[in-house]
Amino acid sequence: MLQQDTTSSAVVLGSDDLELLQRFLEAWCEENGVEQSSEKAADVASALFNWYQFELGDRNLLKTNPPEPLPESSELKHLLRRLAAA
Repeated sequence: MLQQDTTSSAVVLGSDDLELLQRFLEAWCEENGVEQSSEKAADVASALFNWYQFELGDRNLLKTNPPEPLPESSELKHLLRRLAAA
């Protein structure tokens, strides 16, 4: 685990934090057509890591699980079939 060494408070990053940062970096690279091994990606990763560890107020807001999908109603299924047939 990585730890911030400051006199105020230490922020310990766990594997879930690092996985989240990796997913953000992968998405950024894909969106911007940048190789993950490039210097530009390394710069973005460094800035992302710094922001996440030292500037972000509540990291838990980024870790929320997606809401569970709503059950499909028969009406919704019928409408989807009609849209697909159109």
